[in-house]
Amino acid sequence: MKRSKKWSSIITCGALITTLLAGCGGQAADQAGTTGAASSGAGGTAAAPAAKTEGTSDGAGSSGSFAGVKLVYWSNWESTEPQGVVITEAVKEFEAETGAQVDLQFKGRKGIKEGLIPALDADQQVDMFDGMSNKSNYGDRIISLEELIKAHDYEKDTNPVLMTLNRSYYDDGQLHEIPYQMKANGYLYNKDMFDKAGIAKAPVTWADFLDACQKLKDAGYIPLTTDDAYAMQAFGQHLARLIGDEEVKKVVNEGLWDREEVLTAAKSFEDLASKGYFSPQVGANVWPTGQNTELATGRAAMYCAGTYVVNETKTITGPAFRWGFFAYPEVDNGINGQEAMVIGNQSFAITKKCANPEAAFALIEKLTRGDWDVKLAQESLALPADMNNESWPEQLQEAKPYMENCTELFATSGGLENNPDITPALKENLMKLYAGTCTAEEFVANMLAASKK
Repeated sequence: MKRSKKWSSIITCGALITTLLAGCGGQAADQAGTTGAASSGAGGTAAAPAAKTEGTSDGAGSSGSFAGVKLVYWSNWESTEPQGVVITEAVKEFEAETGAQVDLQFKGRKGIKEGLIPALDADQQVDMFDGMSNKSNYGDRIISLEELIKAHDYEKDTNPVLMTLNRSYYDDGQLHEIPYQMKANGYLYNKDMFDKAGIAKAPVTWADFLDACQKLKDAGYIPLTTDDAYAMQAFGQHLARLIGDEEVKKVVNEGLWDREEVLTAAKSFEDLASKGYFSPQVGANVWPTGQNTELATGRAAMYCAGTYVVNETKTITGPAFRWGFFAYPEVDNGINGQEAMVIGNQSFAITKKCANPEAAFALIEKLTRGDWDVKLAQESLALPADMNNESWPEQLQEAKPYMENCTELFATSGGLENNPDITPALKENLMKLYAGTCTAEEFVANMLAASKK
């Protein structure tokens, strides 16, 4: 298999998350975010962080005196979400250690998206904020963090792929945001079903994947399901395996649906449907039906989405559910392998209105290093930002080697979400393809027609 070495920039969570949801990202959940506010003393309580992971920082960058400094911090979380609860407690500790005062305001997804730029442009004081990554739309309202990360030697403990990704958003090639709350996209699966079906290891190739689907079906399980919100993830990554995500973007932006590789990818999914590998109800699944009533309840084995699904379904699955994860399978005649995948994150930024960027960065460092980074990952079932932290949530352990071996980044859904104008038609026709109610040729014809409207 030919391996592509190029870097691609990810278009994160464009509404899925999408990438964002209530975890690290799911499109549908992000759209449901509401605006709220709380002081640093609000939002519930979190247990003190677990004992420090050996070899990690304890957030020492936040030590020292910032007496008299006041920071206004807008967060895209709600105070009652796991992230909000942990951040509240970390801020309390930061205040006690440094003498700084932090006005922590939980704005929710909608509050950040709709309210932050108008607030900054109206000269309202906001020193730092978090939210989904790619904050390039804030322009010169946020500062470059290059000097701060060098002064703190911050980059040595951060995933280099994500640092490259977050620099790629900006024309100056500099880092303007600090990644945290990582997520990886691929296939989440039920390990108990795999074991009972006699599947010894996660699929690597498309042949492995087909074999797993057949074994699951033979064992009496539904191999695959999805929802409309995530319909583009599997098809987009499959196509990106064939042509790379930059070429996938050309397909959706220029209407190149008659490319041979599009039909090849569509035939692969027509084959899955014809063999009965998709859930019988998949064509009618509106998020979160497939996620919650099929995957989380143990009716279906595999679901192509991001690792945030684990957090979103935890009240349904309970602690006994055994989660597995594998990157999208390698395909015949593909130009890349499992070293290329979709990875995304939330991020922190510091505004130009901040009078004390050192204090703001110290708080960011506290939240993304050592104990509090572990606590954030454990409580929200996300991937830690600090590369030294070995305390990954148990449910996401299988994602770790894929993250560590990733050298090439795909855009969200392999680039298939790059044109929002075509998204409704894509979702509709992909769900028909998965349900077996349209052929690969009909899918291509329908998308060609939709792109000309």
